[in-house]
Amino acid sequence: MIRESIRYFLTKGTCPPGKCLFNERRYPPIPTKTQKRSINFPSQTLESLDKLATKTHTTTSDLVRKYVDQGLSLEGNRENIDFIAQIIRQELTAIYHVDEIKAIADHDTDRLAKMLMKIGKINGAMFFLLIKVLMNLTNEGSEDDFDQMLKSSVKLGVDYMQKKDFQINSFLQDTDNLRNLSEKL
Repeated sequence: MIRESIRYFLTKGTCPPGKCLFNERRYPPIPTKTQKRSINFPSQTLESLDKLATKTHTTTSDLVRKYVDQGLSLEGNRENIDFIAQIIRQELTAIYHVDEIKAIADHDTDRLAKMLMKIGKINGAMFFLLIKVLMNLTNEGSEDDFDQMLKSSVKLGVDYMQKKDFQINSFLQDTDNLRNLSEKL
């Protein structure tokens, strides 16, 4: 029985089914055709390989072969990266329908632009209404005073619009500063 197992192992590179007398992880199947290569490693690398081989119950040669195979497999994948990227792009396009997403985004963008136009128009109307109200209230002052007040108001409005979002809240909450700016008008 032992001779049959050994003969089977030597010819097939593995144990007979259900009759393994050897540790198959320690003695993996023998490749059909191999060639010997001499490779130089730094001492520290060899020590690490030997420790890892002992820990995983294999030989250092098997471990190196495994790492070489993995490296070659990765290199093969790098060569096919453009092909893989094309497949991924194609699948994403099939799933997400970019044209439909673009149409929805365009519709929403148009809607926001129309809303901003309406806000701009109403603000313009309010601006000119305010000018008319101020003109009626300041009949006592000269036109030069009114023109100066109008120019200063426009300048303050432009300065306000140029502020960053994070500056707006603190600007509006500083009532002393707002009062001073208004008195300068």
